[in-house]
Amino acid sequence: MQRQKNIRLLFSLLGMIALIMALFVFNSVKNNPSVDKGIFQIENLDKVDRVVLQSKNEKTDLSFNGTKWMVNGSHEADRQMIKVLFAALKQIEAKRAVASAIQDSVQKEINTTGIKVSCYEGEVLAKEFWSKGNAQNSETYFQLTDGVPFLVNIPGYRVYVASVFEVPTNDWRDKTVFNFNWQNIRTVEVKFPKNEKQNFRASFQNKIFSIENMKETDTTKLAAFMDALIQLRAERILTAEQSRPYDSLLATNPFQEITVQDIANRSYQLKIFPPQKRKSAGLAIRNEEVIELNPMGLREIYRTKDFFIARGAR
Repeated sequence: MQRQKNIRLLFSLLGMIALIMALFVFNSVKNNPSVDKGIFQIENLDKVDRVVLQSKNEKTDLSFNGTKWMVNGSHEADRQMIKVLFAALKQIEAKRAVASAIQDSVQKEINTTGIKVSCYEGEVLAKEFWSKGNAQNSETYFQLTDGVPFLVNIPGYRVYVASVFEVPTNDWRDKTVFNFNWQNIRTVEVKFPKNEKQNFRASFQNKIFSIENMKETDTTKLAAFMDALIQLRAERILTAEQSRPYDSLLATNPFQEITVQDIANRSYQLKIFPPQKRKSAGLAIRNEEVIELNPMGLREIYRTKDFFIARGAR
């Protein structure tokens, strides 16, 4: 009799456990509905030829003109950054909807300080969503025009996705300082205002690129110098507001001036200013724009006339 009672109790217990597990699974599915991971992806991403990033303070219009990407129609874009942008658009997945308890606050943040991302195929809007990161820069939320915010990520990478869309307009620009190559060089002139004896001018003489009025040029050193010029890149291109604190420095004489003239008689000028204490980047003016240069790059182009004299001609 007692044994039968124990068996009935055992079955009752098992039934209760099964019911509890069923309720747990039901609630889990209810609270975590299936997510369309590709909700923010673009079906024909390779056909997208324009991406507009609109924040509260500025608008960045990235467009492909048939041969290259442009920033706001007037400056060539950084190719590597465009690759990163499209890699992000291709790989981003929706992880889960933002918890209902914080949806209102996240939506408010997105609407006030988020970035609107508009992707076009010609004149057709292919996809539009808003991007916003959290205060710790550790999570990114995306939201469609008429949807709820989702937590998104790039599978396999621990990256702050929102940073791709938060890049200031000037930082999308190509950072190459001199837009020339060996085939279109006419002359390169380098001046040192405080040491004029070291000024020099290089050009093609008898089909050899060498320094004018120099008995014998070390062409290996000159070629390395020219390669450094061609590869020189700015760390940042400063806006007028960003360069304002350096107005007093930029009003002084530069310690080096480089002017490149191409075969179409276009000139590219770079004025480099003395390094600042406790500042890693060097300041320069390139055709009226203030830029920051990496100290390593600066060392490669700081070459005086004597540096290029061939050893046997000294």
